[in-house]
Amino acid sequence: MKRSLLLILLSLTMYNLYSYSILESETGNYVTNLDARSAAMGSAIASGGNNLFDALTNPANLGFVQNKLGCQFTALVLKDADNRSLPMYNSFDAYCDDATYASNINYFSDYAFGAHYSMKFSDINSAVSVIYRPFMSFDSHYLEEVRNDKNSDENSYPPIIAKNYIDSEGAINALSFLTAFTYKDFVSCGIEVSRLTGDSDKERSIIWSDYSIEMVDEITDSSHIINTLTREFEAFQVKVGGRVKINRRLGFGIAFSPKIEFDVTGNKDGVSVENAVYTYTGFDSLDIPTDSLMYSEFITPTKLRAGISYEPRNIMRTYFNCDIEYTKWSDVNSLYDDELSYYIGIEHCLKNKMPIRLGFNYQTCYSLHQHSGKVFADKVTIPAFTAGTGFTFLENFNFDISFEFSTRKYEALDLFMDTFYNYDELWEYPQHVDLQDRGWENPDTVKETFFGLQTSISFKW
Repeated sequence: MKRSLLLILLSLTMYNLYSYSILESETGNYVTNLDARSAAMGSAIASGGNNLFDALTNPANLGFVQNKLGCQFTALVLKDADNRSLPMYNSFDAYCDDATYASNINYFSDYAFGAHYSMKFSDINSAVSVIYRPFMSFDSHYLEEVRNDKNSDENSYPPIIAKNYIDSEGAINALSFLTAFTYKDFVSCGIEVSRLTGDSDKERSIIWSDYSIEMVDEITDSSHIINTLTREFEAFQVKVGGRVKINRRLGFGIAFSPKIEFDVTGNKDGVSVENAVYTYTGFDSLDIPTDSLMYSEFITPTKLRAGISYEPRNIMRTYFNCDIEYTKWSDVNSLYDDELSYYIGIEHCLKNKMPIRLGFNYQTCYSLHQHSGKVFADKVTIPAFTAGTGFTFLENFNFDISFEFSTRKYEALDLFMDTFYNYDELWEYPQHVDLQDRGWENPDTVKETFFGLQTSISFKW
């Protein structure tokens, strides 16, 4: 009994603690899986799902939830370590190593909850569900200290010139209604309709130190806001899916969700987002911009996912799931290529009914950058390894837990350019420094690692 109360308290107090990447602070960080069991199996759940939140991947999974009434609550913890470095070279211009100059680890919160009910009429079973969940998060945080090299040779810390901040917060949340119909526990079809609403606020600012205010007459205020971006989002999402048991051991599932074009309002640095240009995306034969991406445009891509589930002839029950997902990234930007993502997972039950779950997935995201007046798209791949387990307590409650580790590496420019601090008074010691902004001839190397802990409590009756 004490263990059960502890698990419930843990899940209720943890919520969804998220630390998202600054790379997607404007385009949004997707919340892709809210079920701890399937998350431990690499999120391979287009077929073979048996929990409520599995229906968010494929609505047809709702038809195979065996209980008449149930609900599910999910809590997650995700740590994002963002390390930015510059290459170091010796006197012979030979590469030595990367020197890390900024490292950030942050935490944020969210939650998800849902309930379902099913009814049986002859050979047809119908189920309905309502779920409130995060769809996309804009939460991220970045801190960077800028220092002079004064006193660095005198066994003391150089003075702080300024602290650079990027603060982004907000989310798009979904209120989802799902229904599914199953015939003889053999074939199921389902649909999800969601209302997506939310907002985001982003600010880039420099906080000048007392040292800088004292040294430079032009700096009279400690706070200097460089950019602001405030947006509100609204849209509807429709997802359809089907699932069939080919035989007792083999199943197949498929789900489709079209692209979503959000209605966006807000302002960028005091200008309406309808008139604020994010970046140019097209050029004619004379290299004259012909198309632009506006802050008022916010699109999520079309996705088509298919998967199989297989139950081998083992004495101890074993499940194997494998998914492949097609993402039409060209819906978002013409510079992006359409990509395939892969998901694979396995669950093996032990003698004491404690399952061991392992998984792997491989996904892709994109970022834009400008170089020599033109815009380029960088593809960033994200491999992830997962593991987890679960058990039943208080007869009708299931507790699942999963762990995920993923990493990615990409190149970027300074988030705050050097010319922001181009005041002679700040750089007179030991000698004058001529500050220049770095370009793509010498970019930053960004290494990010993500560690996720996810818990789910399900009640089935």
